[in-house]
Amino acid sequence: MWLQWKYFDDTTPYNRGTAGWYVTRVVDVNQADRVAKAIDALSANSDHETRTQTEQAATASWMKQLADIGLIVGSIMGAVFFTLLLLAGNTMMQAVRERTSELAVMKTIGFSSRSLLAMVLAESVLLLVLGGMIGLAFATAVIPAVTAGSGGLLNLPSVGRSSWVLGGVLMVLIGVLVGALPASKVMRLKIVDALAGR
Repeated sequence: MWLQWKYFDDTTPYNRGTAGWYVTRVVDVNQADRVAKAIDALSANSDHETRTQTEQAATASWMKQLADIGLIVGSIMGAVFFTLLLLAGNTMMQAVRERTSELAVMKTIGFSSRSLLAMVLAESVLLLVLGGMIGLAFATAVIPAVTAGSGGLLNLPSVGRSSWVLGGVLMVLIGVLVGALPASKVMRLKIVDALAGR
């Protein structure tokens, strides 16, 4: 952004005649901490002490002044997660509802209620695992590109082994949770009623 310094300085009485910040680049990134301490030592115990920090930390500080980004992101992710739970649960309920007569026939030819319960739960878990694996693979590929493309302004956490393990455990747990209600309906299914409804 280019502007006329005198006009800007005249309209900012709290900062008149002074500089708000300086941007410094270091040749060796490993020396950044030492350079920052040396810069801050120049103005130590003065009326205008400096606080040298990385561009990433400065951007994060400005964003915190605007809004609680963590709360906003957490709220959005919570809403998305809840919506996905409802969609997955609705999908499983619809799948069981459409196959009621088939499930009744399977009970007729000797499938036990427990085996049908296991089959519905396995389908639910498979649905969640397939979607979750695709999402984790996408995040693994995209996050490094976004971090590199932002020039350090966005420092997103990488998707490592621990993320995959946690994701896998959550997929299985959520799959069981989502499939529990339709699976329980399958267990209570009465053959005569299901086939009569056909």
